[in-house]
Amino acid sequence: MSHYHSRSRFFAGRQAMSRREMLSTSSAGFGGLALAGLLGQESIAGPLSPKAPHYPAKAKSILFLFMHGGPSQVDTFDYKPQLMRDHGKPLPFPKPRVVSGKTENLLKSPWKFRQHGQSGAWVSELFPHVAGCVDDLCIVNSMHCSNS
Repeated sequence: MSHYHSRSRFFAGRQAMSRREMLSTSSAGFGGLALAGLLGQESIAGPLSPKAPHYPAKAKSILFLFMHGGPSQVDTFDYKPQLMRDHGKPLPFPKPRVVSGKTENLLKSPWKFRQHGQSGAWVSELFPHVAGCVDDLCIVNSMHCSNS
């Protein structure tokens, strides 16, 4: 069976998705935001439509990494002192419905964290060279999701 026929059989019964739909739904809609900026259309981005910036933009490009199975934010740039304190204690909330591993007690990061640069951004010892240029990065620690 040819490659084309095996693919068409895999997609049989599924509705084709336009490029615009794919960009607005993949990688948490990040591609849709980029497309909206390129096309100057706010309707694609919906509630995340760009607003007038406080300062003129300096960034020429964005590198968006979605690393399924990549290093955890708790091991890289999201220092959690309370998690360090409560290491080994039982979860203070109901166990998640969907887990990727055994969920028992709280587990701290095995890496040590220190503040770096003028910004005082927390960076783990996992990235010693990144820590040296942390003031050139934009680190977003306010995103969250639910697996329930």
